[in-house]
Amino acid sequence: MASAAAAKQPDLPVDLMEEILLHLNDVADLIRASAACTSFHRLISDGRFIRRFKSLHCPPVLGLLAGTYGRDEEIYFYPAKPPHRSAPAARAFARAVDFSVTSLPEDPTHYWCVRDVRDGRVLLSRRFARATILFVFEHLMVYDPLHRRQVQIPPIPHDLLAAAGHGDDRCCQEFDPFLVPAATSDEDDLSFQVMCNALSEHKVETFLYSSVTMEWRRVASSSIASFKSMEIPCLVKRSYACGCFYWVDYCEAVMLMLDMRKMKFSIVNLPTRSKPGGRVIVEVMENRVGLLILSEYTLDLYSKSLPDISISAKDWRHDHTTRLFDNYQWSFTGGVVEGYALLYGVLRDEYRVWVESDRKKEKPNAHCFTVELETLLIEELCVFKLDVRPDFLYARFPPPFATPSI
Repeated sequence: MASAAAAKQPDLPVDLMEEILLHLNDVADLIRASAACTSFHRLISDGRFIRRFKSLHCPPVLGLLAGTYGRDEEIYFYPAKPPHRSAPAARAFARAVDFSVTSLPEDPTHYWCVRDVRDGRVLLSRRFARATILFVFEHLMVYDPLHRRQVQIPPIPHDLLAAAGHGDDRCCQEFDPFLVPAATSDEDDLSFQVMCNALSEHKVETFLYSSVTMEWRRVASSSIASFKSMEIPCLVKRSYACGCFYWVDYCEAVMLMLDMRKMKFSIVNLPTRSKPGGRVIVEVMENRVGLLILSEYTLDLYSKSLPDISISAKDWRHDHTTRLFDNYQWSFTGGVVEGYALLYGVLRDEYRVWVESDRKKEKPNAHCFTVELETLLIEELCVFKLDVRPDFLYARFPPPFATPSI
């Protein structure tokens, strides 16, 4: 179709041609159309057209990233598999991407781990392989695996930490770095921001790094006396929605919220308890934050209006309940990205047999499912062994239209 159109070279308005090309519902067809003639290529490669095509036809989730790897390993990428809608795009991405550590600086005394994934960028931190110093700021790097670009992030300056009450590294129990969502839809903008919580026994201090200024600055502070789980990041689940970051307690019905507009922390009560780890914050619509609550066989969606979110648990509205497959044991894993959340399931019969064998038999398969937040549609994304637990959803437009992210 594309070659015939190119041969005739119809004299159509650009707006009309754009609408025609937007009806191509497969990335492969769009690539062939782009190669047909220069006018098609110019239109299709335009950032505005790509964003419209993505919103119409491209489920953004391409797969999962596992969190830790060392000198002789790779970042483990698990692409979406059929029949998931993202499978064709994931195959194209997997052929082009480089997740090997050969593109990263080698150091046998350290190992890298994935700390966050957002907007096609991967935030890595480097720790000592045999750590004897517990409280030390990790080396950070922002990495674009598709274009093999990387940017080293300098440590938070000692005087900045000292001014926040962390002059002695031993006063800080943990540093928790994460990426800030891109503030612009301009795909040519290669700037980014990294935030880092410096956690101590009594408070959290938040610092912000900008790739434009190449400097850290202190932006927020809060006591965590009433949110003790924050001291151990693995006991909270971090999410972003509607201009705020949220840290949901693994067991208690409470969360810590950081409003990015005001750079202010507050404690928000959640509507109900659930199974441990069975809650995650999502964005359901503009200025309305959602809460997914996982029970044994159901997934419930609650929502609450922003920006005037109160600390009360009473004004959460129950929006929807989805029945889950009865033959799985469910949990949340990974993060929430581009309108999708991630569910992790193990077949109950396989898990029971493995447990009854005192875990001596081969570990059962784990199944990952995406949950489309707009419809609560559940689709199986991929399958892997239970001993490998990918931590992050990876979402990006597949090549050749994906531009560099850093």
